[in-house]
Amino acid sequence: MMLILIGKALYPLSLIIMVSFLSGCMQIGMRSEETEPTTAPSKVTLKVVQSLATPLRTEQLEKLIEHFEKEHPEINIMLVSPDYDSADETILTMLKNKEIVDIVEARDITVHEYVSQGLLASLESYIAKWSNFTLLSENARMMARDVANHVYYIPSSLYQMQLYYRKDWFDAKALQTPETWEQLFFVGKQLTRPEVEQYGFAFRGGLGAANMLSSIIQDYNGNQVSSDDSMFNADGSTIFAGERSPEALELYRKIYVETSHPSSIDWGFREQVKAFVDGKAAMLIQDSDVIAMIQEKLKESEWATAPLPTGPQGVSHYNVGAAGWGIAQHSRHKEEAWTFISYLSSLENNRAFTDATGVVSIYSDAPGAEKYSVGPYAPYMLMANNPIRYRGVKRPSQYTKYSEYYKMSTIAGRQFLQDTISAETLLKQFDDFWLRQREHR
Repeated sequence: MMLILIGKALYPLSLIIMVSFLSGCMQIGMRSEETEPTTAPSKVTLKVVQSLATPLRTEQLEKLIEHFEKEHPEINIMLVSPDYDSADETILTMLKNKEIVDIVEARDITVHEYVSQGLLASLESYIAKWSNFTLLSENARMMARDVANHVYYIPSSLYQMQLYYRKDWFDAKALQTPETWEQLFFVGKQLTRPEVEQYGFAFRGGLGAANMLSSIIQDYNGNQVSSDDSMFNADGSTIFAGERSPEALELYRKIYVETSHPSSIDWGFREQVKAFVDGKAAMLIQDSDVIAMIQEKLKESEWATAPLPTGPQGVSHYNVGAAGWGIAQHSRHKEEAWTFISYLSSLENNRAFTDATGVVSIYSDAPGAEKYSVGPYAPYMLMANNPIRYRGVKRPSQYTKYSEYYKMSTIAGRQFLQDTISAETLLKQFDDFWLRQREHR
């Protein structure tokens, strides 16, 4: 994608676009079994565990696996798909316990933790012989090297948030698409009708709540936020100590209490997307991988997309997420695992995967450019072309305890939404946490 050929910075032209335990939580794919199947002695079975399982995604992976096995009859692929909301914990447990697993899906929010515990194998020797690595987009290569400039996983897709809204509902009330968080709250109130189970916003209070909570606070810190260290402002203070952070947090609670379904305090990815496509929520903030799901359920005239809302200074912050494939350090079949990863990561196969799932290819070739200039992807172009208003910031995944903040945001965030702790208490807790992380960095 020509449009992702950005400079050394990770952010301005990122187009996209940029989570119980083992028993009882795994949904094994069509090729999966609880134990490795009996195979001929010369045939290798690779166990592959994905983190972000959705029906569309799993279906496309199954197709690629089928083609791979035809081309490599000596390798059998066992695809395992843990429950979406507990998948990352499941993967971490499998790796730490050295269970039979060869390839795992690593993400920007988990790869640092896996590597810090010595659970992923280095891929440097493999990419040295893989000519395609130099063809990847700048963002894809930067995300691949996010851990101390060393490659431990090959991204399969990039993620970035935008706003989705029910155009038919907005048109019926002659409402303008919100450009700020305050406007989002205002129009959300206009579209909330609890008596008919209709709400203005598809809130996410379960796992993954950290994304919106962090974003609204960053936006209320405006242009002070550090692009390279997004939990901090340029003066070294945390975003949680910002003058307008309490105001941001109170608005965050109002959006939940006054415009969202009460049960959304428990919602994760699936629940919030389902609420939107089932006609129970007028607005949704999510990555581009929901586009294919929405297109399956709603008519083109019923929905549309828009740039992210901004804070009081007219500034919005976005970050690029990534997911991809890494090799378990204890795998006995690393060469075969790399063969499969490089197969999935070829231009043709990655394009098929990303087109089917609605995310962005990791390649920077021009043919993909038109895809992002019109229709539901267009807001990414608008945001990329207005770097003063829409600021790219790096997710703080370089901190090994980022995943702890991710979980803490869900627990403490719930307490705040239920009014059992104050905004000041929550902000102080997060401020202390990030100051400690910087000290021990």
